[in-house]
Amino acid sequence: MQDPSTPIETSAPAASGGTPEPAGSGELLAQIYAWAERIWFLELFEIDDTTVKVSTLVVALLVLVIGLIIAKRVSRYVGRRVLPRLRLETGPAAAVQSILHYAMVVLVAMLALQMAGMPLTVFTIFGGALALGIGFGSQNIVNNFMSGLILLIERPIAVGQLVEVEGLSGSVTKIGARATVITGYRGTDYIVPNSKLLENPVANWNLTNRLVRSEVEVGVAYGSETQLVRTLMLQAVESLGGVDTSRKPMVLFQSFGDSALVFVVSYWTQPASTQARLVLESDLRFEIDRLFREADVVIAFPQQDMHLDTLKPLEVRVMTGG
Repeated sequence: MQDPSTPIETSAPAASGGTPEPAGSGELLAQIYAWAERIWFLELFEIDDTTVKVSTLVVALLVLVIGLIIAKRVSRYVGRRVLPRLRLETGPAAAVQSILHYAMVVLVAMLALQMAGMPLTVFTIFGGALALGIGFGSQNIVNNFMSGLILLIERPIAVGQLVEVEGLSGSVTKIGARATVITGYRGTDYIVPNSKLLENPVANWNLTNRLVRSEVEVGVAYGSETQLVRTLMLQAVESLGGVDTSRKPMVLFQSFGDSALVFVVSYWTQPASTQARLVLESDLRFEIDRLFREADVVIAFPQQDMHLDTLKPLEVRVMTGG
């Protein structure tokens, strides 16, 4: 007989068709969760008695990235959909869009810093770091940035205007935070630092209005009827499209040249780009050449007369090649 004090061992039958779960899987998941939790709440540093943790820093970075994307899309939407309904010109609309974008970026950055738990004294730290960076060579960056803000506020140049600076001419396509993009008639984009546009003389052909004066010079042979030349040049200008009719064209007898009588015709246009102005000048030259040919007016070419002063007649022989 079995002793009643002796425990009786029983074994539960295994479930038919089942496989036992590994004993360490639950513990492994618990360890991974505990490890992630420790990293998530890990304290990185302290600023003015405020502790910055990994969790707050990650959330702040996500807010910053999402906020920058939203700021870019909102400013684009306002520039493309809202401002055109207000009937703003291209230049002021681009300025408003840029200022709105910068303002939203500053607000998003401040919100991210607040969510990271950083106090306002951090701006003092950033200001000191910025001043130190300026001392080590970032003056040009800050100078160009401030110059860009001045360009957007005062608007000595605007998007879509024809300008010329330091020998570069073209239409302004973008005024950025650091530089301005000027597109030439050949399709070349010139990146000009904003400070250059404030420190150097800039020729703005569309500052007060979009009218641009163009000139075409023509030299005709001596002996040509000058009044007929003037009439034909005016006729050529008036036959072209794109010439502003509010201001009459003018033909000037410029000079008695070495080989030609030099005339200059001036007129006003409203070109959308430098290339459009050059194309109109080319069309005018074609038309002048056609009208001169029909009227038998000779366009002069360079020539020289040689005078020989000799003591006796010169002997001239005409020889043919054999």
